[in-house]
Amino acid sequence: MPGKQVASLDAAATQTDANRSALRKGFVDRALAGGPRSRSTGVRWFVKYCLYGRGTMPFTSLTRDSPLAAKLEAEQLLMDFAIWLAICRPSGRPISAKSISKYLGQVRLWHLEEYRTDIIGELDLSQLKAVVKGIARCVSQPPALDRWGVRTQDLAKAIEQCLHPLSRTDANWAAGLTVAFCGLLRGAEFSLQEGETFNPLRHLTRADVKFFSKEGVEYAILRMRPAKKAGATKTLPLVLGGGGSLLDPVVALKHLYATDPVPEELMATTPLFRHGTAAFTVEGVRAMVKAMMRSIGLDPARFGAHSLRIGGATAALAAGLSPAAIRAAGRWASDVYMLYTRCNMQASQRLATVIGSTAFEDLQRGVHFADEELLLVPDEMPVGAVGEFVEDDMVRDAFDLEDE
Repeated sequence: MPGKQVASLDAAATQTDANRSALRKGFVDRALAGGPRSRSTGVRWFVKYCLYGRGTMPFTSLTRDSPLAAKLEAEQLLMDFAIWLAICRPSGRPISAKSISKYLGQVRLWHLEEYRTDIIGELDLSQLKAVVKGIARCVSQPPALDRWGVRTQDLAKAIEQCLHPLSRTDANWAAGLTVAFCGLLRGAEFSLQEGETFNPLRHLTRADVKFFSKEGVEYAILRMRPAKKAGATKTLPLVLGGGGSLLDPVVALKHLYATDPVPEELMATTPLFRHGTAAFTVEGVRAMVKAMMRSIGLDPARFGAHSLRIGGATAALAAGLSPAAIRAAGRWASDVYMLYTRCNMQASQRLATVIGSTAFEDLQRGVHFADEELLLVPDEMPVGAVGEFVEDDMVRDAFDLEDE
């Protein structure tokens, strides 16, 4: 049992380098044994900083009623971690204050989920915020990543040029990219994040798609799990309408099922989008998007896996769809999420169809807002239970670190 393993390691006196090394490895393995949050960049750096750099545990048992001195000590550790990231650059590259803020949020969310307590005992965040603000002012900041959204016409052109319609692998890529673009999918919603293992209870399978037609319109409904909802299961219906003039997700999915068939008894355990027998990964999607944009003469450094979601939302805006409808369909956090559950079939069909039919020209050939969310959110957003450092939908996808 994990608790006994850690206890036995602690009981082994750290008198020798070998013992100290075993102790560190045991705690690292335990700390990173959880879900995707445990493998996020911020948490991985924090665990290593605590155990190897400071010789302290990366977790606490503080509560609201814990002594103030203990809370301040935990806060000091987070502040020192932020300064270490800024000054020492453990990745070998400059780390922006914005990224440091995001990493602090990841650490606090991880601790809250793994240990059911706030790592600093619900202490006020003013000092942490001040440290990050000071880093932004005093430490040279790397240039902002100018990330572009994939344009509808560019993705259609690249699919036609690069992917062979009779290839099983290419049929998977054509369907995956088209569905992600028209369905405003996050990378983690149709592919595996770093360190994840395919789990048919969480990830899309061939059995999670149903086709039907109504009043001359073709539809596909995907039963999916929203990536941003902790503990969520595959209960969200994503309705995709066919008929797009540039990209048609329903046609692409039907072509996939015809070109890369799967026996009925294996449908529920086969990844919806796969390369060989393995499910798509965010890293693989990122590489494919870059390669396809390069093939049509665009700079691959401008694109990542998230560029599909940015481009789809931008196409929807260009087509005149309301920000509330886009926000609901794209599963951005807000009180308008209820619109999605009440969305009628005609509205759902129109959204995917207009995204797949609308070419657009973005400002400076790379409007990236911060990302597309800046056009979709109100001036003020409610702060979550673990504070403003929590990376949420309105900044970028916290655990889709595809462009880092």
